[in-house]
Formats: sequence, C-alpha cells, structure tokens
Amino acid sequence: METPALELFLHVRVLIGVILGLSVTRLLNGLARFAEHPRLRIAWWVHVGWVLWALLSLVGFWWWEFRLIHLAEWTFGVYLFFFAYACSYFMVCSLLFPDNLQEYQDFQDYFLSRRRWIFGFMALSCVLDVGDTLLKGRSYFQHLGSPYIAHCVAFFAIAAIGATSRNPRVHAALVATALFLQAGYFFLMYDRIS
Repeated sequence: METPALELFLHVRVLIGVILGLSVTRLLNGLARFAEHPRLRIAWWVHVGWVLWALLSLVGFWWWEFRLIHLAEWTFGVYLFFFAYACSYFMVCSLLFPDNLQEYQDFQDYFLSRRRWIFGFMALSCVLDVGDTLLKGRSYFQHLGSPYIAHCVAFFAIAAIGATSRNPRVHAALVATALFLQAGYFFLMYDRIS
C-alpha cells in the first residue's frame, strides 16, 4: 500500500517543525537572558540584529515550506535534504547564543571570533535554499525569477564578507542590509501562499 504524498508531507513537516521550533526557542531564550541578566550579558546591537534576521528567516522558512505540499514524490534523500536544511538554521541559532561566554569579553568579541562558523552556516542555508526551490519544480523556480536569484547572490555575498571581515562597521552595514533585504523580499515574494 502506497502512502499518499500529503501524508508524507505531514510527517516530514513535523520533523521540520521540531527543528525550527528548537531554533526559535534558542533565539528567544537568548534574548530573554539579556533582560534577565543585563549586567552579565551586555548586548551588541549588531549581534541582536543577526538574531532578528535569524528569527525572520525562521518564520519565513516555516511559512514558505508549506509549498512542499505540492511535492509529488518523497524519497529518503529528499527527506534528508530537508532535515539538513532545517539543521543549517538550527546551527546558526545555536552559534548566535552559545551556552556560555566565559572565553570571551562580550557578545561582540564572541560574534567576531565565531563569524566564520556563523556565516558559513548562513551561506549553507542559502545554498540549500536553492536546492529547496529546485525541488519544488522548474515552474516554481521560474515564477520566482530574477528577484530570487538576486536575493541568493546578495546573501551569499553578505555571508562571504561577514566571514572574512572583523571590522564592526562592516558587520553593522551587513546586518542592516540583510534585515532590509530579508524583510523586503519576504513581503514581496511570499506575502501569500499560492
């Protein structure tokens, strides 16, 4: 007896939801710790900006993955792909809020020292997004058009610059650009699920 694609989608959606839920929890707990211990955990606004970018990205990911309902064929490889995609976001969120900062002066010192890992996983999520889009079909990829390609190129460039630069001003410009691009793109391209 074959399992209908819709049932498989619902099954996979649970796994994606658990991983993304853990990611959101990590970010919200981290932000709450700033309020809980304002003297112990001094926030760096650039770091907080990347946390907001991650929250926006997670919410967007969860929203647009509803289109997976149209995926006609599910294989174990496709299942592993979406598991890896969700895990790439989890890794970004875990790296944004480490379990402790004892080795570092503050969040700025931590963020700049771990930037290659953070931006590496951001770049990976960007690459996996292209795979995700292609799995949804050629017509879907064509529907997204040049704004999608520009968005991917821009975020890959942001990740590359972020991974290589230790300059706080560069990181300030990157996070402001990333937040603007991500919010604008989501409202432009994904305002309604069709």
